[in-house]
Amino acid sequence: MKFGIFMLMQSPDMLSSSQVYANAIEQAKLADELGFDYVVAAEHHFSSYGFLPNPLLLISTLAQHTEKVRFSTAVVVLPLRNPIHTAEEIAMLDHLTNGRLEVGFGTGYQEYEFQRFQRPLGENREMFEESLDVITNALAYAPFSHEGRYYQIPETTILPRPLQEPHPPFWRATSSVESMASALKRGMNVITGGTAGSTERVIESWRMFQQAVDLSGKTWPQEFIVQRGVYVTDSEEDAKAQLPHAVWHTRSARGLRTNTLRVDAGKARTDLTAALPGEDDPDMLYQDWLFGTPDVVAEKVQRLTEITGMTYLNCSFSLGQIPQEKVLRSMEMFATHVMPKFRDYQPEQAKYPAPGTA
Repeated sequence: MKFGIFMLMQSPDMLSSSQVYANAIEQAKLADELGFDYVVAAEHHFSSYGFLPNPLLLISTLAQHTEKVRFSTAVVVLPLRNPIHTAEEIAMLDHLTNGRLEVGFGTGYQEYEFQRFQRPLGENREMFEESLDVITNALAYAPFSHEGRYYQIPETTILPRPLQEPHPPFWRATSSVESMASALKRGMNVITGGTAGSTERVIESWRMFQQAVDLSGKTWPQEFIVQRGVYVTDSEEDAKAQLPHAVWHTRSARGLRTNTLRVDAGKARTDLTAALPGEDDPDMLYQDWLFGTPDVVAEKVQRLTEITGMTYLNCSFSLGQIPQEKVLRSMEMFATHVMPKFRDYQPEQAKYPAPGTA
């Protein structure tokens, strides 16, 4: 099984930007030292939900502080970006990371962001598909050209050329069976869910993924990511004391998804949003997320392997405003006491019950 750390770079209390970035560099360096497989950076704009407008730019810095860990994005929001410029950045970053780069793409979902970039959220899927074609062809072919609805590009060769051929591995974030199948047909891996999803949502994503593999005509094995909030500590008391940070995450994520979150001078005002008992209950989050002592967290990971054919666990350690020293300690305990139990685990994905069967 693979393990990654997922960087949202949140700061509910609006720490200085310098401190937020210093924390991220420290976490990436530690992830490299502890043997995590990936550091994954998210793209968000204009609120304290995430201080990370350009994950590719962050990765270029993190690569200078690390030696072995690979990098990915989850995700670069294609409708907000010029695709040929993005292709150039990917090719350049492939060299700057010495081939340690993978790239996850997404359609985006936050009206708050799309409004400010003056992009139509209602056209995000069409814009995504065309941008993905431009990026793929710009990286794979020299020269290439493109004639589409949003972009018309005459014969062009981007420089530099990517180090990995034909380009770094691609991931697509999606929640529909058809889009998953389309990504698999293109040779892409699939990201199926975010940190805030419930265990039931994780199971649903796995069942949809099973359908997508069947629809795509691909065979097993396939990469299946599960992304969870993680906090490993010496005591259950301390684990439960950090749950308000998880609640902040779920409330802010939901508010941005539904365009109901008030943002004041960049600060996400979850204190002004109503809590939903089904999503924001600390006891429920404690059962759902990977919070607890090493033994408890290992049991929860084991349960995930039983209900899904996951091959890769992406861990959101730095949630809300969990203090940096606690985040680093949690990463150390997870890498020391939990990861070794699953390092050699490989699911027999084809033997999991098909959707709709007992």
